[in-house]
This record gives sequence, structure tokens and C-alpha cells, in this order.
Amino acid sequence: MMRRGLLLALVLLAAGGGSSRAGGDDAYEIIVNPAVDVSEIDRDTLRDIYLKKVNELDGHDTHPIGLASKFPAAERFIHDVLRKTPSQLKSYWNQQIFSGKGVPPPDADSPSAAIDYVLDHEGGVGYLPAGTPPGKAKLVRLR
Repeated sequence: MMRRGLLLALVLLAAGGGSSRAGGDDAYEIIVNPAVDVSEIDRDTLRDIYLKKVNELDGHDTHPIGLASKFPAAERFIHDVLRKTPSQLKSYWNQQIFSGKGVPPPDADSPSAAIDYVLDHEGGVGYLPAGTPPGKAKLVRLR
């Protein structure tokens, strides 16, 4: 019985809800501009938005923003959602730029800059270190 309870606790911890993990410096939460009428977003859609394979969410042109690499949440987001390492992501964008297919989303130097960017763009999508107050941006659940 004790073993089953421990297993259940580990499964719930791994599921993580709307953020990357139940805590830690590398946990993150997803935010969108309040004009975007969604309360949750799936990982594949979010991945496609950040890799610029999808450019619309709820009828709005998407404007994703990342966080500078100095934030542990940035590397966790790249791993969990984009399913890449930072060097693989850099290589992906180098190929996109070289072939004229696109440029990467900007990286914010602070969580408040990411919030401002999301609020300044109707289709703004971003992520913050878990526990960061989102201001007027809307937190959405990641599934």
C-alpha cells in the first residue's frame, strides 16, 4: 500500500500541471495576452508557436518571447516544450535564418520585460519562472 502511494505521488509530481515542475528554479509558467481567449495550451501547439511553424492562436497572430539563457526556466522550457537542447535550438534557428525561413523569437532580459512584450502584442505568448506574478498577462495551463 505504501509503495502504491509513493508511486502515485511520483506520477503526480512528474505530471507537473501548468508548470514544468512542482517547484525549483527551473520551473516555468505560460502566459498569454489577455486578448487570447484560451485557458490552456497543449505542448505541441506551444512548440509549433515557438518554432514558428504556427503563427495563429485564437485568431491572433502569435508573438512568442523567450527568456534569456541566464534563467534556469529558459533551459527547462527549451527541453520540455521544444524538445531540444539550447545548442540544438541555436542550430535550428541558424538553419532557418540561412534559408530565409524566419528568425527566432526575441529573448527577454527579465520576467517583467517578457510580461510587457506579451501585453504589447495581442497574440503575445511567453513563459515566466514559476511563481513570478504575471501582472495583467493571463496564466494558462500547459497540457
